[in-house]
Amino acid sequence: MIIGLAFFSWDTKMGATLEMKYPLDLKLTDELINKIYMTHSYEEDFTKDEIIEITYEDQTILSFCDKSKVTDVGYEIFVIILDEKEKINLYTLKAKFIDFSKKALQKTRDDRKKYFMERIGTFFEESSTKKFLLIGRASTGKTSIKKIVFEGYNPKDLLYNPLEPTRGISPSVYSWLDLKLGLFDSSGQELSYLLENENDSDHILAFENTDIIIYLFDYPTWVSNSQQIVDDIQKVRDIMTNKSYSAKVILFIHKIDLIGKESRRKILKEITNEIKRKFDISIYYTSIYPKLIYSLYNAFYELLSGFSKENIYLKKILDDIIGDFSKTMFFITNLNDNIIVQSMSKDFNTVIINHSHRLITQLNKTFENMAMNDKIEHLILSSSNFNIIMNSLNYKKFSLKNLICLSETLSANKLIWIIGQIRLKLKNVYYLKKKLLDKNE
Repeated sequence: MIIGLAFFSWDTKMGATLEMKYPLDLKLTDELINKIYMTHSYEEDFTKDEIIEITYEDQTILSFCDKSKVTDVGYEIFVIILDEKEKINLYTLKAKFIDFSKKALQKTRDDRKKYFMERIGTFFEESSTKKFLLIGRASTGKTSIKKIVFEGYNPKDLLYNPLEPTRGISPSVYSWLDLKLGLFDSSGQELSYLLENENDSDHILAFENTDIIIYLFDYPTWVSNSQQIVDDIQKVRDIMTNKSYSAKVILFIHKIDLIGKESRRKILKEITNEIKRKFDISIYYTSIYPKLIYSLYNAFYELLSGFSKENIYLKKILDDIIGDFSKTMFFITNLNDNIIVQSMSKDFNTVIINHSHRLITQLNKTFENMAMNDKIEHLILSSSNFNIIMNSLNYKKFSLKNLICLSETLSANKLIWIIGQIRLKLKNVYYLKKKLLDKNE
């Protein structure tokens, strides 16, 4: 992750003058500035430009200086600061940073500042940010869902070792698919107070600027007190109206594993029909029970993909292809190496989803360099447990970068065939789009 970008000049008598920085609260210590300057001044070749890379505390620093201009204007140095703990493709970043620095240094001081601010988005591309609120009565499983889906907890552990109840409003921020997601978990014991006190600070924190409200209830609670659930849903709808909030309200009927398999479909249909008679609302059936946990992940994939019509369509393509395949998952990434859409078979081992995401993140960097330098289109990795294939889509106009297939059961050859089928479907859509875009340019 890029932490900041700055420009400073150096006078041999006055020392450093920090002229530009972003963000405005970026901290550049005198010690760091001195270290950068000393590193550039150590090499006495004043005939060409120079880029250096140093490590400072837990940061990686890239700095650029056109040494050929030092005798005329002194040291003028651009700096970009990275979080060392987060992996980033330095090859691509260095090329972009050098081009940015050279063009900026060709401008006058006034034009340079304007150029700096106009091009800052080149390095600080903000991901879409969405806010989810998770509410429901006590012990319905809200926090367990958060821990499993977004933090990679093993659902089996939480089935036998329940978590402590949440108190108040517990906000967490996650990077999930291509979104930055603010997930607000609420206390089930305090739900009545939260719903009935619209001027309370926790109420405002929970509901204000929320994109999706997930009201979660479980089957035993419905059996024992369905009217309370209906009343809660109505209170949430009233809050939306009274405060003119635009959040979409979603229901999760959770712990469906507690309904007998032979009567599950019938009972869920009855509950759904009763709710639908009162509310026009989307309903998902979820569980953290291993054989049913697919339903939980799929619910979140659909909700998050719903923020982009394009992603909904891409997900449908992947869902149609995955069909009856076993223990298989597909991703598509964008130009920022974020997973924008994902599809998996119902028996995929969900415990390794988070690990798979991290693995794909690392492979993206390696594959990008190989594709750039060696002009390859596929990367195939095989082990005793998995076969993984990464394919370069190269749809830059549509911000689509790589297609990844990961499977515990399918051979590399089968995955290559699947890649071809997906590419064919994508081509039929995006080739026509490209022709229209080219025609209008």
